[in-house]
Parts: sequence; C-alpha cells; structure tokens
Amino acid sequence: MIRRHYWWWRHELRDLTLWYASRVPGGIGDWVRAKVLRRHLGSLGTQTRIGYGIRVTSPDKIRIGSHCDFNESVFITGGGGVTIGDYVGLGPGVKIWSVNHRYQDPDTPWILQGHELLPVMIEDDVWLGANCFVMPGTTIGRGSILSAGTVLMKSVPEFAIVAGNPGRIVGWRKQPAQLAKE
Repeated sequence: MIRRHYWWWRHELRDLTLWYASRVPGGIGDWVRAKVLRRHLGSLGTQTRIGYGIRVTSPDKIRIGSHCDFNESVFITGGGGVTIGDYVGLGPGVKIWSVNHRYQDPDTPWILQGHELLPVMIEDDVWLGANCFVMPGTTIGRGSILSAGTVLMKSVPEFAIVAGNPGRIVGWRKQPAQLAKE
C-alpha cells in the first residue's frame, strides 16, 4: 500500500513539474523547460528549443534530437514511443500521438477495449506546420515537410511534401530518382 502511494505521488509531482515548466514564458521559460524536460524525457539533444505550453504524456518514452524548434502548444503522447531526429521543427498546435483507443469489437464498448501503442518516428530535417496531427505507427522520412493542418495517417518517404486530411504527397523537395543516385 505504501509503495502504491509513493508511485502515485511521484507521478503526480512529475506531472505538476512538467505543467509548471510548460507555463513559464519567454527565454527563461525556454531554459526552464530544457532543464526540466532533460530530467524526464527519454533523451533531449542539445540546442533544442521547446516553446510555451508543451504537453507530454509518458515522457520517458519520448526521444528528441538536437537543434529542434518546437513552437507553442505542442502535444505529444509518448506511450507507444516517439523518436524525433535532429533539426526538426514543429509549428504551433502540432499533435503527435503514439497511443490510440481500440474499437474493433462492435459488441464491446470502445472505452473497455484498451489502447493500441504504436511508435512514431520523425527523422532528421522534418518540418511539421501548424496544427498537424501525426497518428500512431507512422514514420516521417528525412527531409519531409507537412503543411499546416495535415492529418498524417500513414508513413511518408524521404523529402516528401505532404498536405491535407488525410495527408497526401503533393510534391517533393528531392525527387525519388535523385535519392536513388545518391
């Protein structure tokens, strides 16, 4: 019983610390978030800026690379594992989900079916525009760009430009034929 209370309080204090750090404004807030998140995330690279209002769940399963720039109000659910490479930019309001409700059995209420945990991988040099939504189990290839408001439900290859709901490839930063020559 004591052990259960200990872990409950530890979890609650971690969540309170993360909440407080996410609310500190300005440059001081950037510094506070870097210090606090470095203790709680699976890993956090150097020179990564985390903007005001970030929310994370299961922070120990989130890995963020170096030289990233996360704008305001980013929300990452890390239960299934989230890996973010180097030089990644997230616009305001981006949501990255690695957890989803199960709902396949129509004879059982969806809320009783548990969760599906699927990892999300965002490779290096990726930019997610404002209000993108990345669904569980997706990989975003190196050099890709998701335009504002994109809902990504399946993985995209390197250097793709993706837009829409559901997200579709609308262009390329570098054609696949060019990649084959490298």
